[in-house]
Amino acid sequence: MNQALLAIAILATTVVASLSHNGTGSTGSSDCTVHAWVRAENLAPSYVSHGELRIKVVQAHCADKIASVALRLQLDEFGEVKHLRQDAVIPDIQKANNQTLPDDLMSLGYFRASDLTNEVVYDYGPYDKAMSDPEIWVVHAEERRAWSTEVTLFENNPNFSRPLVKPFIVASPAVNFPPSFNNYRPGSTLDLYQRHVYSDLEYHYIAVVNFTDGRTVDLRAGYTTFSPAFLKPSVTTTPFKWTGTFEEKEGCSKDLPQTRKTLDDRERCLPGDLRSVFVAEVTLEDGNVIQRGNPLKGRVTVRATNGSTKMSGISVSLTNIRTPHWAAERATTGGDPDFNSLLCQWSGISGQGVISVDSFSHVFKTKDEEHSFSFTDNYPSHHGVLTEAKPFMDFELQIPSTAIPDFSSYYSSTETALELSLTVAYSRDAAECIMGADAYKRYIAFEDEPTADDVSRLEDGLWDSYTPVGEQVRSNIWLRTLTLKTTVPIVVLGDISERPAEHYLALGQPSPIILASPADVMFPSAQPVIIEEPLVNTSARLMHSEGTFDPYQSRRNFHNWTRLMAYNEIPDPSAQYNQGNYAGLLWKKKLVAEERGITVTADEGAQHPFVAP
Repeated sequence: MNQALLAIAILATTVVASLSHNGTGSTGSSDCTVHAWVRAENLAPSYVSHGELRIKVVQAHCADKIASVALRLQLDEFGEVKHLRQDAVIPDIQKANNQTLPDDLMSLGYFRASDLTNEVVYDYGPYDKAMSDPEIWVVHAEERRAWSTEVTLFENNPNFSRPLVKPFIVASPAVNFPPSFNNYRPGSTLDLYQRHVYSDLEYHYIAVVNFTDGRTVDLRAGYTTFSPAFLKPSVTTTPFKWTGTFEEKEGCSKDLPQTRKTLDDRERCLPGDLRSVFVAEVTLEDGNVIQRGNPLKGRVTVRATNGSTKMSGISVSLTNIRTPHWAAERATTGGDPDFNSLLCQWSGISGQGVISVDSFSHVFKTKDEEHSFSFTDNYPSHHGVLTEAKPFMDFELQIPSTAIPDFSSYYSSTETALELSLTVAYSRDAAECIMGADAYKRYIAFEDEPTADDVSRLEDGLWDSYTPVGEQVRSNIWLRTLTLKTTVPIVVLGDISERPAEHYLALGQPSPIILASPADVMFPSAQPVIIEEPLVNTSARLMHSEGTFDPYQSRRNFHNWTRLMAYNEIPDPSAQYNQGNYAGLLWKKKLVAEERGITVTADEGAQHPFVAP
């Protein structure tokens, strides 16, 4: 067995979960509560992962009511899409007949009604209603069961008067399956779905409990992940150079009146063709292909043309970009050729990482370390100030071990990028024109123009009551700035292996197999199954009519917890993805407990140590 993969699998993961079921035993006198947990190593190509299943029956009279327990492991992938029907037209948002502003502006967070003196009131009714019109939209959701494997671990009516634990193994072929990561579903009761896409995947363990009265219950016993292995690049490491132009991102609500007004005012007061053009020149010292756990070093230099804006600050951060290729193909062939360009949805997943024991470091702290706390920095960033005299910034980002490696799955692909965010400032005159005279006087009229002289900034910082000693004075120049972005393509590799592994979407690939004990393995062929969600459930989730794009009503909805609870009850096949215990974490806890000589008390009072199977 590859020693590198062995070390990665043992240290990087584990699987465990606990769920319960209340069911009537054969006597019919009371319920039987059963709990199931799995702790196990992560899956990896050409690797045998070890694990254990624990079953606990709560009620004493139910101890002999279970005929057998099997353990199932499966990979489920989920995808959903909402796209426009061919030739469908969304109604425009028109001015309301009644131009009276709501009388609850203060409770909605508007501190000064004078800020809304020239506000136009719009009727969002027809537009909101169109978001749930089946004549306009197509919705579809499905699960793809990539593979499923099962083995019986407890049989012949075992006695569960105390918790029982059985070992098992999972043998994986030389195939790369996708890593899984904590995902966040977009959408809420506050807003409506326009064009939309969402995907997720999960490796989950299920304890199949067969009772003596013939009933069968499936208990989710934990989730795990897969650690794909990549071949080390054979090319010689050379600096990677890249040039790109910064652009302003208009955001998802650019077609709404309140956003159009802001954009129109900005264009009137700060014409786009008169602004400076900013170009980034990036050099990455060791190239743009990097393995997790290594540093990414480089320099970014910004060149600017003469114009009405000037550069101020810059940040460099790691981010991920999801490409919804499955949804885009369905939408395009279904009559919505503009789906990709008009998809109004945040697609980045910055701050998320793969499921990993490294995200649970606080669980393993000793007494001496228990008072210290730190967050896992999945996607680090570096910030700096740019001036005409110093238009460059050197940076070094440590690629965390939890970073999501580049990988393409059935419903979407994940790629890594280096995101550059440039802050540019515009003049006070433009700010007054955009904000209005009253708001301008309240917020920035008395702002001190920052100087490029760092010494002067440090001295100014000593002459106020809020700037920390040794720091430069801060101004509210951010009130008259724009944020421009560009992304540098990079490739993040996961675990490195000397053995090549096939991609799981290639035809005819085998799948993992779960076994009660080591044996000669014949890997079964993966036989994916597509399970379509009933249209009524998909429509209930993506075509609900409770939300609104009206900015005032949206703020009211924010405090309506009843609506939020109702939304959470809408059917969702992926709602339980990665819920429960992470099996890899529980496996690591077992190993650490063994290393520290920790013992536990069994239900019958006997002392025994945690030991590997």
